[in-house]
Amino acid sequence: MAKVPCRLAALDLDGTLLNDEHVVTDRSCEALQKLSAQGVVVVLISGRMHQAILPISDQIGLENPIISYNGGMVKHPRTGEVTHHAPIPNVDATALVEYGNQKELHFNFCLNDQLFIKEHNQWSELYERRTGVSATALGNLHELDGQEPTKMQILDTPEKINLLLTECTTEFGERLYVTRTQVEYIEFMNPQVSKGRALQALAAQLDIPNNLIVAFGDGYNDESMMKVAGFRVAMGNSVDEIKAIADYTTDTNQNDGVALAVEQFLL
Repeated sequence: MAKVPCRLAALDLDGTLLNDEHVVTDRSCEALQKLSAQGVVVVLISGRMHQAILPISDQIGLENPIISYNGGMVKHPRTGEVTHHAPIPNVDATALVEYGNQKELHFNFCLNDQLFIKEHNQWSELYERRTGVSATALGNLHELDGQEPTKMQILDTPEKINLLLTECTTEFGERLYVTRTQVEYIEFMNPQVSKGRALQALAAQLDIPNNLIVAFGDGYNDESMMKVAGFRVAMGNSVDEIKAIADYTTDTNQNDGVALAVEQFLL
């Protein structure tokens, strides 16, 4: 297959660039460094908090804006300049906290790029272990009433998340963007938020047309950014819906699928 024209490469992290140990392999790191040296703008775009993406950006040596919180924030890793931020309205954040209390659910409350929780438990430990973010336990998240978080999350077993997703979409879907990003996560964001909108805005700012964007993803929340791109690469471990809209399906995240595709089509 011929080389694919590319001026911007957009990469999801978990399940895509990161392997199952949640790290970037040396091969993937080297491939993206070569791509960047070629003049391609390499953009990390994830549901993670900005502070959880920054070490990965630094490892690769990137100097480009980071799209975090599923598109809820666009922030430069060096200057700290925020060019986009769309938080959850405070009335909806308070309603989510109350819902979590009634159902006895674990909620993550992401405010000012800091993570707040009610109490430390297995779910906070899981999230901290995966992302490297340290959570602050408040005892009662209603202490944050009136604040506007960038994102909120429920963490629970995959079976419980399956049941809760329909209920949460019914309860909050008209007011918020509700999506599942990991088997244990349901995420809530401003209804205007999506990876696709943030990617489109950044590309326009950089004067890069959509047909010169290549996007790599694996999950449901990657669909919007994949549809923006001129060329779409699904991971071997992607959900079927992402494979269905992809131009190419590479190997899995565990087998350097990103590096393989970059080497084959972009370098």
